Amino acid sequence: MARQNRKFIPRQRSTRPIGQSLSDNQAPSVPHSPPVAIDGHWYIEAPLSVRLHQKSGLGLRMDDDSIRVNGEEILFCHWQRHVPLPSTDWFESAVRSDSDLIARSIIFDVARSGGELVIPLSHVPQDRQLNQVRNTWALRWDRGQVFTKEEPVAHVRWAWTTDEINWEELLQWTRTVQSLGRAAELFVIDEEMDVTMYLLNQEVPTGRQDLWDSFTSEHRAELARLWGLKISRGTGWYIPCQIWPWESIGVEHLSGRHLRYEEGVFLESLLESKAIPSSLRLYDYLMGLGLLLRPGFKYGCRWRAYDGSVGEAHAPWLIQPHHAAPQTWDAACLAVRLAEGVHKQWLCAIQSDDSWFCLQMKRWQPGR
Repeated sequence: MARQNRKFIPRQRSTRPIGQSLSDNQAPSVPHSPPVAIDGHWYIEAPLSVRLHQKSGLGLRMDDDSIRVNGEEILFCHWQRHVPLPSTDWFESAVRSDSDLIARSIIFDVARSGGELVIPLSHVPQDRQLNQVRNTWALRWDRGQVFTKEEPVAHVRWAWTTDEINWEELLQWTRTVQSLGRAAELFVIDEEMDVTMYLLNQEVPTGRQDLWDSFTSEHRAELARLWGLKISRGTGWYIPCQIWPWESIGVEHLSGRHLRYEEGVFLESLLESKAIPSSLRLYDYLMGLGLLLRPGFKYGCRWRAYDGSVGEAHAPWLIQPHHAAPQTWDAACLAVRLAEGVHKQWLCAIQSDDSWFCLQMKRWQPGR
């Protein structure tokens, strides 16, 4: 069978050649001067420096109106502002001493493609770094903001898809950034030199399911009676009954109620007033939020979580415990893409200071 003709045009991917401008603006009639090296740093001199700094937030401004620029800013100015590189072999030499320059320069270019201002934290004046956050790479201002007078809207960090993830540190970074009233943004670059952007958020999923503490003694007695009728099947139990009084526990099938292992152990602990096993503490926390939890194996996660009845609407969340969460950004990006493809939010549940927190990742693009 012949392959069907494709009707769409694939997205054109930039290769960002060295020595070639990517800007649609016309080059100046008098070529700009390249950055100059002074005491181990690179500088762009006035008057060009003033315009680059005031209009585009590029570089750290010096007393003589020159700006000190880092590697990613040099390449951005080269691609987007018609500024020559310091020399024909500058890029190769810079990459030898700092291999991450490749990733940062591409991310810097992509992050500014929508008109937003992304400024490396090292080039934010010290008197405006009162709320520094560890592992923040850059600060971002929206289009239309005056970066010299207004506060940034986001903190930015970046990673290769192959980098390992420290979920506890990532949660702490996100919580700290959000405590400042700013967004936590992550830019992930793959081996094709393509960048995907994510918003990180601390989410508290809540539902409307009945809680154990709301049940009367008669209600609990009926649950105990029915639990006494249980029949083992696989790792769970089948309870022959016509009416089951707790919707968020078990599923109806074959004229009875089927409870999976975690549901049965959880229910038995409540009925016998025993401590919830440590392996079920996250389950206990989520149940306490009024959620209805169902297996998420079809979506590559532990649970899909409903805020109401299963038949009312689709599950808003896919929840993965920290210990089973992806180890690298490659796998995490796949999990988020799958969740959003079925119109759900992907959450990583992380324990910190004897409490549980859910970290949400969702894709994001500048200006949207």
